[in-house]
Amino acid sequence: MIRSFARRRVVAVAFAAASLACSGQEAPKVPLGEIARGDSAGAAAAAHGLIGPAAKAELDSGNALFRRKDYPAALEKYRSASALAPQHAAPFFGIYMVARATKNTPMADSALADIRRRNGPLAPAPHTLKDSVLGRVHEVIRKKAMSS
Repeated sequence: MIRSFARRRVVAVAFAAASLACSGQEAPKVPLGEIARGDSAGAAAAAHGLIGPAAKAELDSGNALFRRKDYPAALEKYRSASALAPQHAAPFFGIYMVARATKNTPMADSALADIRRRNGPLAPAPHTLKDSVLGRVHEVIRKKAMSS
């Protein structure tokens, strides 16, 4: 009888804890201006502060045009944004995206060089492992696929 009561009480406490956890209460929101400088969100906010409202508007317009696959107009907006914020890499990422979409390798290489000048060297590709290691990983994946 006592065990049954204790078990019901544990279940009730667990249910109450789960109910409180799922009550929809969110963590308090912190304005972007109050985020610590070392925080990645703070760094992103600081980077966006460098771009300025006019360049950001051009960049956003370029992104909308890129999504509609209007590449010449998007390229014009990205170039305008890069002229308004020459220290920022985001407009050059847009130029790079247009160059890749239109298969313009020289323009893509030039945009990538501009990005590297602003951001430093990019991280190495994820497949920097030796071929023998990749071969073993692929073999394990093939075996798992065959056995399923």
